[in-house]
Amino acid sequence: MNSTKIGTFEAIAFIVVIILNQIVLNLPQNLLDECGPSTPLNLILVIAFVFLFLFIMLKLWKPFGNSDILDISEFLGGKVFKTIIGSIFIIYFLMISGTLLRNFTEMLKLVYLEKASICLIVLFFIIACAAANRFGFRSVIRCNLIFVPIVLLNLLIAFFCLFPRFELNRIFPIFGYGINQTFFTGMTNIFAFTGISYLYFLKPFLKKPESFNKISYISIGISAFYLFLSIVTLLFSFADVLTVNDLSSVYVLIRGTDFGRFLQRPDALFILGWILVLMSYISTTVLLVNHIFSKLAKIQDTKPMVYCFSTLCFIFALIPKNMVAIRWLEDTLFRYVTIILVFIISFCILLFAYFKHKKQMSYVQKGGLTSET
Repeated sequence: MNSTKIGTFEAIAFIVVIILNQIVLNLPQNLLDECGPSTPLNLILVIAFVFLFLFIMLKLWKPFGNSDILDISEFLGGKVFKTIIGSIFIIYFLMISGTLLRNFTEMLKLVYLEKASICLIVLFFIIACAAANRFGFRSVIRCNLIFVPIVLLNLLIAFFCLFPRFELNRIFPIFGYGINQTFFTGMTNIFAFTGISYLYFLKPFLKKPESFNKISYISIGISAFYLFLSIVTLLFSFADVLTVNDLSSVYVLIRGTDFGRFLQRPDALFILGWILVLMSYISTTVLLVNHIFSKLAKIQDTKPMVYCFSTLCFIFALIPKNMVAIRWLEDTLFRYVTIILVFIISFCILLFAYFKHKKQMSYVQKGGLTSET
């Protein structure tokens, strides 16, 4: 069992890899499309809400020790309810990872591999994912720990190099598309923090479950920092940021960055880092889906299931017909599915389970007093 336990830094990388891939694959553009110049202000409100949500979530989790959302679902509604919730999360994770994979492969095809088949490019990532999972749990976790810091550093260097191009007047009008869009409808941008969905399953993996709160705050804090930094950099340094459609806006910025004569094509170096971190993300998702399935089906050896879930991810990646369909999935369907599943349904499970536990403890205490009398 110790071979499937992870430390603090590994757990943080486990969560950060999720938001990192979304930043690379146009999450900032989706947020900017929603609120325009007021996106930094909107994002500050969203981040504040997410940390408040995280604080309440961790308080509700406290009575359940080393349990994950599946264990809590079983406590609340029995095995059938646990199976329903677990199955929904499996479909959710596979659909999002498949769509992100398709998004990235479309960008690779458009920029570097014009004559290559999308099917073959996607298959390359899926084979790498299946191989990593076949090597075992530790290989996936260690890949995260290696690749995530490299890409975080790459992005930080790129954003720093773009600082001289900043024009602060691009933040005006400060309320963007209006007060209602900034403070109310724009709050749907909380979907950006899908890393919380992975937190629901993280605790049983930890070597030190007592560090779960710290890991949660640090990982979401890093995600929030890089998301905010990417939004500000895009908005202040790129005049046409609201009109980018086919390519990742972050990629467009990096491609236009001047690193001097010693590095003529910085985007190629960054793309290599992004390929590695995307492989790590897909492998992490398949690992987690495998874990959920093993808990639902009570299967000890889940390695053969790696091929099944890798194939499903491959199928989901090929479902969208074009970039228009991919953008619709990312900015519309997944936005509301994430809000409903991660921020409403899962939170309600924790809330009702907390009150059920509290009620049971109250009955136990009353029974103890009665027996003593």
